[in-house]
Amino acid sequence: MLHKNVLKERGMSLTEMVVAISIFMLIMLGAVYLLGWICRQYGFSMELGVSVNQAQRGLKTIVKDIRGMRQADSGAYAIESADSFDFVFYADVDKDGITEKVHYFLENESVKKETSKPSGSPPVYPSSYETSATLVEHVVNTADQPLFTFYNEDYPADLVNNPLSAPVSGISEIRLVKADIFFNLDPYRDPDNIRLESYIALRNLKDSW
Repeated sequence: MLHKNVLKERGMSLTEMVVAISIFMLIMLGAVYLLGWICRQYGFSMELGVSVNQAQRGLKTIVKDIRGMRQADSGAYAIESADSFDFVFYADVDKDGITEKVHYFLENESVKKETSKPSGSPPVYPSSYETSATLVEHVVNTADQPLFTFYNEDYPADLVNNPLSAPVSGISEIRLVKADIFFNLDPYRDPDNIRLESYIALRNLKDSW
């Protein structure tokens, strides 16, 4: 009896030790995986927050430029062309007293802005644009989600004739523009799009123009 008790007090058997080590390793692997997942999610959330903030700043610039559109220095009407993903108008975007020609468009999932200044007397705008910038990246608008939508002065009372069909043929009818951005940093990691939109009243346009 004494011999048997001594064997029992010696500790775990080899089989028990292997099982214990295996369980410990599984717990450690699970903890490492969980920690890695948390770090990845936190990193993605931080990156998403920065990207959304940049997209909001880009939309703010778009709103400011469109709201300030006015007659061109050449005498041309404030809007040159208006389409769902391509908008050309005139505005003093850098507040230097000179009215620039401004071109907003969607290309390669990015909202881009081109500008050019007039020259000569009388003022003439060059056929090509002088500066180009990318304002918003990771834009995932589809054909059914126009970047720009246009309305006349009767909106929202008149929903039959609004929004105006794009490309807008009667550009002088436009009194309100909606900028609508569908944003997604990584559709594989987050399938839900973020939508940023704003309605912009064209305060400088008058029926007499």
